[in-house]
Amino acid sequence: MQAAINGALGRNVIRYLLAVAVAAGAVLGSVHSALAQAPSPSADGPPIAISGWRYEKGASDIHLFICEKGACVAGSRVSYRIYAPGTAMSLDQFRREQDVVLKALQQRAPPGTTMTIVGIEGDDGGSLPRMYKVRRLTVAPDGTQEHVHSGLLIGTNASVSLISSALDEKSASAGYAQFALGLMLFIQRP
Repeated sequence: MQAAINGALGRNVIRYLLAVAVAAGAVLGSVHSALAQAPSPSADGPPIAISGWRYEKGASDIHLFICEKGACVAGSRVSYRIYAPGTAMSLDQFRREQDVVLKALQQRAPPGTTMTIVGIEGDDGGSLPRMYKVRRLTVAPDGTQEHVHSGLLIGTNASVSLISSALDEKSASAGYAQFALGLMLFIQRP
C-alpha cells in the first residue's frame, strides 16, 4: 500500500514539475512557441534548442546556451549533456552525490567564495520518468551571487544532466524549466 502511495506521489511530483515548466515557459514566451521557433537541430546541433538562447557546442558532448532575450538576466546560461538510458539513481543517492559535488566545487572556487545547497527535490519513486534537482547559491568574495539549478532527468530512452545558472534565482529557475520540459519530452519519445 505504501509503495503504491509513494509511486502515485512520485508521478504527481513529475506532473507538478512539468506544470511549473509550462507555466515558466508561458511567462517567458510559450515553450511550445519557443520550440517551434528554434532552429531545427542538425547532426552537429543540439537535439533541443529554445529560441532566444544562443547555442555553443561545448566539450564532451555538452550543449551550452547563453540567453540573448530580454526576459532573462544577461549572462544566464543553460547547459545539458545526454547519456544513454539505464541510469539507476535514487533520490537519496542524488542527495548524497550533491554533498560530494559541493565539496569539489568549493575546492576549485577562489578563496572567500561561499557555496550552499539551497534545496534538493525530486521523485523518490522507482518508475520513469524521474527528475532530481538541486539549487545552489554561490557568493563571490565581492558579494556577487550566482544561482545554479542542476538536475538529472531520467527517461526510458536517455538521461540528461541539466544545469541553469544566472545572477538571480528567478532567471535560473526559468531557464531550467524551459529546457527541462523539452528535454523530458525528448528522453521519453517513442
